[in-house]
Amino acid sequence: MSGYTQAATTTVAIPSRARATATAVPWLLSIVLPSLGSVIFAVTLFNVIFLSAGTRTLFRDSDTGWHVRNGEAIIRQGVVPTTDSFSYTHAGREWFAWEWLADVILGGAHMAAGPAGVAMLSALIIALTGWGAWRLTLSLGGNLFLATAALLPLLGTSTIHWLARPHLFSWMIGLAFIAIAERHRRELASSRSLYLLPLLSCLWANLHGSFLLGTALLLIYAVGEWLCGEVGRATGRRFALASLASLLASFINPYGWRVHEHIFAYLQNTYLMDRISEFRSFSFHGPGAIYVELFLLLAAVGTVALFREGAYGPGLLSLALLHMSLYSARHLPTYAILMAPIFVAAISRHLETLPRLERALSYSRRVLALDRQVSGAVASCLAIVVMVLLLQVQARAGLVGFDPQKFPVRAAEFLAQQGTNKRVFARDYWGGYLIYRFDGQMKVFIDGRSDFYGEDWLETYSQVIEVRPGWDRLLDAFAVDSVLLPPGHALTSALRLHPDWRPVYADSVAAVFERKR
Repeated sequence: MSGYTQAATTTVAIPSRARATATAVPWLLSIVLPSLGSVIFAVTLFNVIFLSAGTRTLFRDSDTGWHVRNGEAIIRQGVVPTTDSFSYTHAGREWFAWEWLADVILGGAHMAAGPAGVAMLSALIIALTGWGAWRLTLSLGGNLFLATAALLPLLGTSTIHWLARPHLFSWMIGLAFIAIAERHRRELASSRSLYLLPLLSCLWANLHGSFLLGTALLLIYAVGEWLCGEVGRATGRRFALASLASLLASFINPYGWRVHEHIFAYLQNTYLMDRISEFRSFSFHGPGAIYVELFLLLAAVGTVALFREGAYGPGLLSLALLHMSLYSARHLPTYAILMAPIFVAAISRHLETLPRLERALSYSRRVLALDRQVSGAVASCLAIVVMVLLLQVQARAGLVGFDPQKFPVRAAEFLAQQGTNKRVFARDYWGGYLIYRFDGQMKVFIDGRSDFYGEDWLETYSQVIEVRPGWDRLLDAFAVDSVLLPPGHALTSALRLHPDWRPVYADSVAAVFERKR
């Protein structure tokens, strides 16, 4: 056993001693009283559903629309799609719905309870992820107060991707991967726990396209153990085998190896990476930047602490995720969720060596020992019931779902009166909403599936939306008979002046133009 592992074992043993001297909580109270974990879960759940913009935040990306409708179609037909059925420009072309299982879950929630069902499911996943990260921190020996304080930058950073989309499932599975890998590395769990990872990898490959992160994580841990010398070689081999098994398990999906090829081609397309907003670097001028700054400070301190104690696997993983997060903002939440527990545990081990902090640390251990006697299950269940009831009230008031101040909700009602057989040109940001609003019956020119449409088609779309020379001929070529755009858009102004088009509807969000007959 390495010196680092010995130190980790000693740290984990401390709460056990504190637990033995803690005041016993009566059995009934241990069931009824809320635990700190249940409070964290309930507060996070409340935050997602009611604070800030509430559930509107979860629906601020219209891709949620086609995910839901695709899931419903799979449930009804019992078949995973292989060709496109949502657009009139690419109808029948090959399409990899690599997140089909997540779509089924989202679609099932929508079939059961409408937008409120999708919102509640997403909020539950986010709350469980926050609670899981907190519990993992404690299981690795993290200080209770530091672990709880670290939730602020963790959750604050993850808010940039609080969306009702399949990536939420990847947060939970990624957290499970890091928990099993880290506990095995520190000899807090047997090697048999690694056998679960290929099963999780198979599940992940059908839920979200980030499934290769699990394989990469294990491979980095294997390299880290080999860097520790002879003492880590056996553990490194087990990580390498688990990585290979996880990779092979990921081929169990409806598309086999072709989904891997498709994802690699997608991520290597610099045109798409440079033009899709969520793949761009994070802007520190936006709201919530302070939480990202706090997390990056935690990451800097935690990474140094990991390398100082010879924990090369998680240290290297932190550097890899840091690079990905600086390159693309969408990776920041994953970085925070996976690594914050390990950072806090590493910092806590350093604090344990400081005699002047012993009184505060001892108090923290006593509080933790007392809290561990309280299950919090009743409080958590009660919180869920209350949130469901309040969410239903919001839904009846029309406050759940796509925001009519950002999406063409009223304009879509006008289009519905004209029939669903029209060929509508709309901005890609609204495509997913239109698929949702018309249940896939009204086909779209384009939507948010950039990997499906590809670079050439996005250039064609840009020629029209940016009113470049020849834009009107492209609308003619695809027999577009209606255009749906914001009132102040440049193309809207061009259509007002064009002899072949006339305005037929307008509100503060969207304007509709029809081709003159």
